[in-house]
Amino acid sequence: GGGSAGNPDVTSVATLVTMGPATTTTATATTAGALDRLLAAGGLVLNLLGFVLVALAVALPDPLHTANLVLALAAGLPAATTGTIACLALLQQRRWGLVLALVALGLQLLTLVPYAIVRLVLVGDDRLFWGPALATVLTSGLVLILHWARRLARPLAP
Repeated sequence: GGGSAGNPDVTSVATLVTMGPATTTTATATTAGALDRLLAAGGLVLNLLGFVLVALAVALPDPLHTANLVLALAAGLPAATTGTIACLALLQQRRWGLVLALVALGLQLLTLVPYAIVRLVLVGDDRLFWGPALATVLTSGLVLILHWARRLARPLAP
């Protein structure tokens, strides 16, 4: 018999061709879901660390202590709280966690970037730290905002 039904190679190829796009989509969705969970877990750790940084900003003496106090309580605490809730929601695959993550990231960038610029200008001793820190926070914040905004446009991965 010259039929293809008995040939395992032809059957395997036919199966792969039939399942190709669906399998690729599933693999991409699984990879996206794993990345989302990894980012949410990392964000949870960083947001919990944000509470420690708020406490340090309030407690430690600094040339900009008043600015530290105001920003820590008025922006740092709400951003860390919002970010923590967003990350917990994302870990539970709640869609509203995406929106909350965007709000938290926006709030963090809105306060940290101007503060770092002012600190760079007014406190010259910390320039070697605050210059790269500003670049890192700005870049990572923008990348995360783009990621979660794109993620909001498609369904949550399993």
